[in-house]
Amino acid sequence: MDLVDRQQIINIFVRGQVLIIAIVFFAVILVLVAALFTQVGSFLGFSSRGRMAEQASALADAGVERAVFKLNETAGNYYGDLAELPLGETGTFFITVTDKGQFLKAIVATGYVPNSTNPKAQRTIKVDAVINSANIAFHYVTQVGAGGIDMKNSSTINGTVYSNGSITGSGSSTINGDAYAVGTISTPDPFVTGTKHACPTDCQPPSQMPSIDYDKWKKAACDDDPNYPTSCLTTTVCSPTCTISSDTSIGTSKYQGNLAITNNAVVTLNGPIWITGNFSMSQGGTTLKLNNSFGSIGTMIIVDGTVDLTQGGQLSPTNANPKGYILLVATNPTADPVMSISQSGATALFYALEGNVELSQSAHVVSLAAKKLTLSQSATLDYDTGLAGAQFTKGPGAAWVVKKGTYKFTSSP
Repeated sequence: MDLVDRQQIINIFVRGQVLIIAIVFFAVILVLVAALFTQVGSFLGFSSRGRMAEQASALADAGVERAVFKLNETAGNYYGDLAELPLGETGTFFITVTDKGQFLKAIVATGYVPNSTNPKAQRTIKVDAVINSANIAFHYVTQVGAGGIDMKNSSTINGTVYSNGSITGSGSSTINGDAYAVGTISTPDPFVTGTKHACPTDCQPPSQMPSIDYDKWKKAACDDDPNYPTSCLTTTVCSPTCTISSDTSIGTSKYQGNLAITNNAVVTLNGPIWITGNFSMSQGGTTLKLNNSFGSIGTMIIVDGTVDLTQGGQLSPTNANPKGYILLVATNPTADPVMSISQSGATALFYALEGNVELSQSAHVVSLAAKKLTLSQSATLDYDTGLAGAQFTKGPGAAWVVKKGTYKFTSSP
């Protein structure tokens, strides 16, 4: 083989190597480009799915807002739409509302993009809705301020007692529970079945009393008049006493003067009451009962004067489990006593941080907070464990709101 032939062979070999290298390089570029397009496609798809997921979440949120709006519009009688509801051109949502108890609803709202038949994105939000209410915690069967507790003549307290003063007893009085006192607890009466915590060996710090915003509830009795306290939308003028002597319903009103319920009347309480004068009930069959529609939530009566429940009558809670109670509040700082209770059916809560409350004869009270408490003649205090987190509201017409801590979010697989 001559020199020319060898050179030609070398040239062919070199060109083959270059071609192979070029093919490999081109293949690598194709792989990189394909991978890049795949990433771009995935990114675009992810972006689109993320956008649709956000849209579905917004649709579900819109469903929750509609459900709360409809609950308030229908006084709690809304149970969801029977068909999907469109929201613009974005998608649709579907709502169901079910009862979980008195004044408690479960809302499930699902958003679909573009629809539920062929959804590209789906999100569901679950929340609970409750009537807007205030929590007033009654941790003890009775909680008393610096005036202390005086128990006489076979009086009984069933539950734990806390006094920012002393506790004194006589005449076979009994506390069926623990007794806490910032001051002393007398011996041998009251007989304490639990443990005594008192000076000088086990002195207690003053306990914070349950707190009530008087103005808030007076305004609620005025039907949330925007010009309160200058005016009140629901005012009944009494000259000087309004007397209810037949069966009726009352609620969400200010009584300008005294209010007396008598003559065995059965009166249903439908909302908060503000009485600027005195409040009294008389005769054994006279009854003030909380409307059962309140369920396990109560409402209150605020009295600027005195409360006299010594001539008979009954205060009744709802029949729910747990019960909803009437909270009877006396704000007068000078009357002594500010509350006098001797009727057997006073199954309610009593609050008088500015004054002395006297329980006598067959008085039966569920829970009580006062500056000073005097019990005599077999009076009884019985604690309901549900009162540790008692809820009070303006009434069934109050606003429905989303219950805090119940928001749950789910997405489609």
